[in-house]
Amino acid sequence: MVIQTLISLVVLITVFCSAMLGMLVSRILPQNNLTAETKSVVTVSTGVVGTLTALVLGLLVAGAASSFNTRNEEVILIAADVIRVDRLLRRYGPEAESVRDLLQRYTAMKIQDLFPEEAAKLPSSEKLRALAMLEELQDRLATLDASTPNQRWLQSQALQLVSAIMGTRWLLAEQNTMGIAVPLLVLVVFWLSLLFFSFGLFAPRNATSILALFLCALAVAGAIEMTQDLNVPFKGIIRVSSKPMKDALDEISLK
Repeated sequence: MVIQTLISLVVLITVFCSAMLGMLVSRILPQNNLTAETKSVVTVSTGVVGTLTALVLGLLVAGAASSFNTRNEEVILIAADVIRVDRLLRRYGPEAESVRDLLQRYTAMKIQDLFPEEAAKLPSSEKLRALAMLEELQDRLATLDASTPNQRWLQSQALQLVSAIMGTRWLLAEQNTMGIAVPLLVLVVFWLSLLFFSFGLFAPRNATSILALFLCALAVAGAIEMTQDLNVPFKGIIRVSSKPMKDALDEISLK
């Protein structure tokens, strides 16, 4: 989260300083370089850059929002599958109680893994132990001695759901490596710097203009911050809710 905030702050400073540099350059340039015709050419040229910037920023925000929603749905899916496995094990009988206990411990550990700011962050060794616990759960399910057709059906359904939980778990792990590509971020900041430089070049040198340019730079930096937060949905300001997983743990803890 600190890195994302630092990047947004750098974007804010870079873009706003570009506008101030434009104002400074306008004082140095001869007046025949700041005519209405020159302003028209600069406006048309930067209009192309502005369109490209708006398009790329829009795509970045939309892509990050889609990624956030996907991971939110995957957390809800894990929570729902955990409850379904528990209900199947309840119906299986007292022989599955040890498996139910293991499922409860795994769910509690997974909450700590996914939502580190709400509990002590799990070290890498504990994350591996959580994975081993899920695999052990699968092994114990497979070795249950189902003696009736109903138990065999319940066992097969529970195994399918545990496999689904494991698949979703790996999806979440791989998606956590996603983010804004650094070259793309640098290119967008360069485009924004060009735009704000052109704004400052022809802006009147007064407090109102400077404040307006600062607020626009702040809005752009906010968009970058939001995009980065959406790409790290378990750590940033905008976070996936832990409520589905906590509700699932409460549900399966009932005797």
